[in-house]
Amino acid sequence: MHRNYFTLYHAARELHEKLAGSRIDAVCTAQKGQAALLFTLAYGTRMQLIIAPGSNRLGMIAKDGPRSAGRNSAPLMQECLGKTVSGVSMSPFDRELTLNLENDDRLVLQFFGPKSNFLLVRDNIIIDAFRMKGSFEGRNYQEPTGGEGILRSLEKLALDKSLFLERFESEKKTETLETISAVLHGFDQSLARKLLLRAGSNASPEEIYGMFRTFFYEMLDPVVSVTEKDTGEPALSILSGAPEQSGTFDSVLEGLSVYTISMLAYLRTRDELRTFRSQLRLRLGKKKKELAAHDPGMLEKLSREYETCGHLLMASLGNEAKGRKSIRVINFFEPDSPVKTIDLKEALTLRENAEAYFAKAAKTKTRLAVMKERHKLQESETADLEKVIEAMDRIANPKDARRFLNEHGAEVQNAGKKAAAAPFRSVCISPKATLLIGKNAENNDRLTFGHARPDDIWLHARGTSGSHCVLKGSGMDHLDEIKTAAAIAAWHSSAKHSELVPVIYTLKKYVRSSKKLAKGQVIVERENVLFVRPSREKK
Repeated sequence: MHRNYFTLYHAARELHEKLAGSRIDAVCTAQKGQAALLFTLAYGTRMQLIIAPGSNRLGMIAKDGPRSAGRNSAPLMQECLGKTVSGVSMSPFDRELTLNLENDDRLVLQFFGPKSNFLLVRDNIIIDAFRMKGSFEGRNYQEPTGGEGILRSLEKLALDKSLFLERFESEKKTETLETISAVLHGFDQSLARKLLLRAGSNASPEEIYGMFRTFFYEMLDPVVSVTEKDTGEPALSILSGAPEQSGTFDSVLEGLSVYTISMLAYLRTRDELRTFRSQLRLRLGKKKKELAAHDPGMLEKLSREYETCGHLLMASLGNEAKGRKSIRVINFFEPDSPVKTIDLKEALTLRENAEAYFAKAAKTKTRLAVMKERHKLQESETADLEKVIEAMDRIANPKDARRFLNEHGAEVQNAGKKAAAAPFRSVCISPKATLLIGKNAENNDRLTFGHARPDDIWLHARGTSGSHCVLKGSGMDHLDEIKTAAAIAAWHSSAKHSELVPVIYTLKKYVRSSKKLAKGQVIVERENVLFVRPSREKK
């Protein structure tokens, strides 16, 4: 009932009591589709009125106190600023409130459903409009007309049963609900439905008349309440008989304000849930596509091929010679294909080519392990998403929706975002010691000269390219931790497939850079060396 004629009629009377003699300080946009009017009242206090002309589900919000303009707030109807409000009136014929200003200017608030608007009128010409300004500006303003006003017409019917029954018969439609709306001007579908519900679906015209009289006098002396429907959507009523759990209010403006704020929260939750569901379904679709594309067979085959080439080359070391692009060898792994041609790097020996194939095999196995691990993770995430969507589909009302969003929103959103990439790889060596590993030359520089402290332990495979490593939370006397870190540093170098790798370790304060050196290159002034077997960090 937040937009029917009777609710707005009482709201206009209450606004007149508040705003007569007030001054308009500002008119500006509020949230999307809303306008805010700020007043200084006759007795000096401030008040704001927020309206949403284009929304059928919103009423108005009237509250005391100044309003600070939001970041995206834009000024409106500047020509009425500073003007005094002489009074507020309600059209006798339609849902239209008018704020009468000095010099015969008018601010007209229309509540006509989709055609609602907020107009500034001067000499019956529209000089500004909140919605579709270009279409309205400069047009003649047509005041609602229609013979008798709504209240006068309804009062006559309430006082004259014969007239009511005569009209009821002459306006008779197929549906009783349509007949009620045709006879009772100002009764929209919602109000007509409430009247028929109280009278009974099979009520006679006489019974409907009796209930109409009750309704009419109730609406002239409103009992304002805001309640929730079974769906959680708020509802405003000015009729008696509100449910026990309803909130009741002394004024229509207060009830309208509470209703509108509640409806904004309801719509916000509904829209958030709709967006959230759409995002989840999109993510679920992507994950299912990734799962369907999972094919480790290709990498497994490639890894076996690289290993086979490496073993066959090692078995052919007696046929040593550089400068060849390929070699034909006996393939003792496949008796049916006794001869195999293996591509070679001309600059490398057979042993070095074999080591290169073994390195490729190891790298491919690593990719395969990562792929399988990711596949398991995707299966788990897909199952979790399906459970969340199932739970969402069981939501019955906005309260459950808000609870659901509070419980799952941040969790699922965070899960959907790729974790912000850490600046360096990090490995826990002991409860107190952590090893940081550079990712590339530029990242190595950042780790060593931007992040490491002077007394951190710096490590690097000696005589070969690789990652800078920094051991934090340890000391030079903690040799076990240093050995573990050195083995990992060796793994993150180009010598990772060697049996033993020499690794430098020293305090970071003995490592310096030079303008003549490329990124990632350093000068080590003091060094200690450990020979270790390369070892990959445990995940």
